[in-house]
Amino acid sequence: MKPNKWISSAQADELLKKQLVTWSLPKKNYDDLQQVQTRQLDLGGITVQVQHNPARIASTGAKTDGQSIRQRQCFLCADNLPAEQIRLPFGYNYDVLCNPYPIFREHFTIVSRKHENQEIAKRLPDFLELAYRMNRHTVFYNGPRSGASAPDHAHFQAVTRGQMPIEKELHDLPNRYAKEILSLEYGKLFALTHYFRNGFVIEASDKKTISLLFHLIYKVLDKKPDEPEPGMNLFASYDENQWRLILIPRHKHRPWQYDATGEDHILSSPGAADIGGLFITPREEDFMKINPHIIQNIYEQVGYADDEILKLTDQIVAKHKSNNKL
Repeated sequence: MKPNKWISSAQADELLKKQLVTWSLPKKNYDDLQQVQTRQLDLGGITVQVQHNPARIASTGAKTDGQSIRQRQCFLCADNLPAEQIRLPFGYNYDVLCNPYPIFREHFTIVSRKHENQEIAKRLPDFLELAYRMNRHTVFYNGPRSGASAPDHAHFQAVTRGQMPIEKELHDLPNRYAKEILSLEYGKLFALTHYFRNGFVIEASDKKTISLLFHLIYKVLDKKPDEPEPGMNLFASYDENQWRLILIPRHKHRPWQYDATGEDHILSSPGAADIGGLFITPREEDFMKINPHIIQNIYEQVGYADDEILKLTDQIVAKHKSNNKL
């Protein structure tokens, strides 16, 4: 397959149009997406859009422990893709696929052609390049224990720009939640607190600066001994000649409600979309009982508290000063 470095949002949209004609599964699910139930909740000025999407029950409830993964075929490997699935090349190493189980009006999965684990550190340049090329979309990344349904196969996702509340809130009200902690020649780093999905925001005009700031954060995040990287969700977009990278660190993969029984059980395995404020509920009973208190509690369980972000901020600033003295 020939490389296609010049992937674009327009090419991806054409791919989706073709697949809706040639493949019945995404056609049905994209049609159903127009009818999904939604509710908007207010968490003290922070918006969460709850979506009841039955088509997502398989991925939300999928087991992602090592044994379960080893026992099933990888559904992102080329040999296991449905015959109807069209692959749009991105560079030498990736293919863009139409996601047949969409959350958004436009939903793509960008998969590595090699079966390699989901790890972002060495793939950050590709992630940023994709955001630059598909600049009418938002690109996001789920860590292997932060919502990824295929932690054994490296992939990103690209979705309709502006559909997640986190994008609008951090654009319209940055000073309410984000505090600048580092300013470099070509970019800035902000700490994100009092937001329930606390973390960091990088705005920069070149990839070298983003990489430098990203790895400052990466090196101070907590990494569990049995996991390949610190838990995180990433969102990237490119607009007005600069990238914006949002990094939300994660403590946990799932809240306690996932394993609870009876009325306490909620089938929630938060990924980037949920963290971004588009909270997916495959089961109708969960959609009906979800309220601001429950969502806030889930965010607090899986994410970092204000004081933890502030502690990391001190470590990041100290590491940056130390690096500059060398």
